[in-house]
Amino acid sequence: MNQLTLPGLFRDGMVLQRQKPVCIWGQCETAGPVAVSLNGATALAQVRDGRWQTYLPPMQAATGLTLRVQAGESSICIRDVAIGEVWLAGGQSNMEFLLRDDAERTDACLITDADIRCYEVPKVAYEGQEKDRDYSQVGLWRKAGPGDSEYFTAVGFYFAVRLKESLDVPVGIINCTWGGTSASAWVDEEDLSGELEFFLKRAREARARLDPTTELEEYRKIQQMIDAMPPMNAKVNEQPLVADAGMQAAMEHMDRYNLCAYSPFRPAGLYHTMLRRIVPCTVRGILWYQGESDEYYGGLFEPLTRALIRKWRALWGEELPFLMVQLPPFEQMMEPLDFVPIRRMQARIAADTPHVHLVCAMDAGLRYDVHPKHKKPIGQRLALQALHHVYGLPVESESPAARGIRREKDTLIIDFADGEGLHVQGSAPGTLDLTVDGADVTGFEAFLRDTCLIIRDAALTNAHSATVRFASRPWCEDTLYNRAGLPAFPFELTWKES
Repeated sequence: MNQLTLPGLFRDGMVLQRQKPVCIWGQCETAGPVAVSLNGATALAQVRDGRWQTYLPPMQAATGLTLRVQAGESSICIRDVAIGEVWLAGGQSNMEFLLRDDAERTDACLITDADIRCYEVPKVAYEGQEKDRDYSQVGLWRKAGPGDSEYFTAVGFYFAVRLKESLDVPVGIINCTWGGTSASAWVDEEDLSGELEFFLKRAREARARLDPTTELEEYRKIQQMIDAMPPMNAKVNEQPLVADAGMQAAMEHMDRYNLCAYSPFRPAGLYHTMLRRIVPCTVRGILWYQGESDEYYGGLFEPLTRALIRKWRALWGEELPFLMVQLPPFEQMMEPLDFVPIRRMQARIAADTPHVHLVCAMDAGLRYDVHPKHKKPIGQRLALQALHHVYGLPVESESPAARGIRREKDTLIIDFADGEGLHVQGSAPGTLDLTVDGADVTGFEAFLRDTCLIIRDAALTNAHSATVRFASRPWCEDTLYNRAGLPAFPFELTWKES
């Protein structure tokens, strides 16, 4: 250890959060004071057990600054520091998805703006992995422009561009993601109690079947194989993928080590090896796109995600806004997956958890590809949520959401919140399912009137109950939009005779 060190996040070109006390922390071998200065402000810390932490006072947006840290004769200078808006982008592969793989990457990469920056937290799954992989091109603050933009998280890039346009301040995105991870990888062991202990028990059982003397060696081989795979690209899978015998054998071998002590997929692993390395960096909020890998665990997705939100807010000591992406339509890549229950749970979490807001992505999915290639709508919708709910700007950010159903003779009337300018892109509202008195009904009439969806069928005239489902299939098309161009949330509403 050098006498004075800072976390890897503190690099030239970094962005610090404006208008909030800014946490600066690190390590030092010797006891004594540590002085931190930036933009005319100074803060002091005392080294305790080799660690120190302090806060600079809130500052306004600025660029071209130098952060200086001094402890005795040791000093560190971080140059080209900006002060602006900092957001942490977390989740699995669809948030990890780089701009170089986006369908609109060519035009996006032409945007040059030194005040839009991104830092990728190095993907470290176990202590010492830094010696097993090449990390020279990660752990850097990159600026939007040719050569660097392609390494931004695509969702984060489009979010930052929209935010910068509206706020005219520097925007920094911290990309802390790993494809294929359950949310259980991003919380501490203590958070996986009660019904969530399932994840720890499952990992213990998997490890019991492995030889601990060869576990690390075998996992290193798997990691080398994964690292040698070609990157994702903008090509869309037009049909389900079928694994040949060689791929199937490789997948089975990888699955044996999926929860080993060195795997990023083990519960609580990345919480320690990635997330904790950036806590408690001062941020404005969280962008969260995750859930695909938790489809396998049914109803555990909801308590697990709630536990993650609680944990992350506790780590930062504040009720950070969480802007979540609702999973888009999808059917199958290698195996069928049903995201309908996940979407419902995401909607419940957003409905009853303060400062959690949900972005609809029901028009942005691909039937046979779990990685949609157009991330621009997602990033921009997240930005609208931030501009409205976090920054208080008068922008339309909400997708139409069904809020009530009633019957009039042979007609069901469904009213929408945020349904101004409700319209259909196409000939008629799509992906509607109607059940009357327990029987499925087809051939019914569906149309729009003001902020309402109208369902009409003779079977409703003497009905005792009826249920309408919209966009509630694993793969479906959402054709219903409001005047802001935002697609309607999926819903299931039931009318019953009183």
